[in-house]
Amino acid sequence: MQRELLKTAQQALRAGLNRARRRKSSSPLLIVGLAAALYIVGQYWYEPDAPLPSRGAELICKISHVYDGDTVAVRCDQGKLKVRVYGIDAPEMGQQPWGEISRDMLRGLAPADRVRVRVVDTDSYGRTVAQLLYEDQDLGLTLVRQGGAVVYERYNSFQSYRTAQAEARQEQLGIWAKPGAQQKPWEWRKLNPR
Repeated sequence: MQRELLKTAQQALRAGLNRARRRKSSSPLLIVGLAAALYIVGQYWYEPDAPLPSRGAELICKISHVYDGDTVAVRCDQGKLKVRVYGIDAPEMGQQPWGEISRDMLRGLAPADRVRVRVVDTDSYGRTVAQLLYEDQDLGLTLVRQGGAVVYERYNSFQSYRTAQAEARQEQLGIWAKPGAQQKPWEWRKLNPR
């Protein structure tokens, strides 16, 4: 939301600055004022990226945005991080309606206050791979248990995730309600590259 407000404010200020430049009778003071306002708005909402945390680190953060069923943005004291939820793979947003369903499930699980981010690794996209923990609840495991994502077996060997997936599948929850590519997001991505 802040990013959208920032873009809107910057666009409005740039448009005003461009109009002021085109008018020959515009006051230089107006142009300087608009430029200063544009700078101040940008600085007010600028949020630096946190340095990539090391494996095993635990950070206390707040989830600021849920991109999809397995990727979130968090704000920590050190700055902002893009986090890939450890051990799961969720349907992509292009996999309708499954991508939205998975994202909304994770949004429903995401607490309004602080979460613990337990860092496992960094992926090839520069995202922090981490478990998201709220109190004693592993949000990724809960998402698998509710049928919102599958176990990313290539990266996750925890039996608790496999058991949760088997139960969700047996009960036909979420993505298991009917067969399809939503149950193997990695295969869908291969057929639908970005």
